[in-house]
Amino acid sequence: MSGGVAPDVELLSGWFCPYAQRAWIAMEEKCPGTFTVTNAMEVKPPRSFEKAPLLVEKNPKALVPVLIDRRGGEEEVVVCESLICVEYVDEAFGDGKATLLPGPPSQRAHARMWADKLNNEICTEFYRLLLQQDEEGQKKAAEKILGGLRAFSKECKGPFFYGEEMSLVDIAVAPWVAGIRAAVLKHYRQFEVPRTGEFATYWKWHAAVAKHPSFVATASKDLPAMLEVYLPYAQGTGYT
Repeated sequence: MSGGVAPDVELLSGWFCPYAQRAWIAMEEKCPGTFTVTNAMEVKPPRSFEKAPLLVEKNPKALVPVLIDRRGGEEEVVVCESLICVEYVDEAFGDGKATLLPGPPSQRAHARMWADKLNNEICTEFYRLLLQQDEEGQKKAAEKILGGLRAFSKECKGPFFYGEEMSLVDIAVAPWVAGIRAAVLKHYRQFEVPRTGEFATYWKWHAAVAKHPSFVATASKDLPAMLEVYLPYAQGTGYT
């Protein structure tokens, strides 16, 4: 923000947050170069977050991401929750044609169901795997993640979930498995997706996502800093 003038389109983010990265990827897909990313949440050692006043004002939960669309002047639009942000960006930006949730209603419903499935079976289990301190609990969480990825591999058309273009489904799960957060699981829990035939489609998808411009533009490459962020989870406490 410059001179006290708020940008027309602003994403309140946190550099470490995979949920915020979802919204950021969508914006890079639909409206690159037309928005401002504000780091509105920072880790405050040992186990809390420092949150910008604007974030607390705009989201009662004080969580990122928050998308603020001021293009309508006084008719400011505030959107919270990562996958809702993705859908809003898809409909409100670009040429008005939905590309992240394309196709007829049946396919859009299919995409939403798969995004929800992956959110539950992979993204949520990512944190469970870190938080579990006993070997049996870690094993169960790891198997749930692998089960989700097996199902994903069978359904994925390649190189992305629906073919040549990135969609809501890809964005829903990519921040947890296609970037350095995979290295976080390897570091703390020795977890890796096997490079076997049943995961061949997944690894092709992984390679496509990892080099895709919208993912590259939004992914942190600072592994030591990311390990510090997830240390409280690995110690079984998380954040307050």
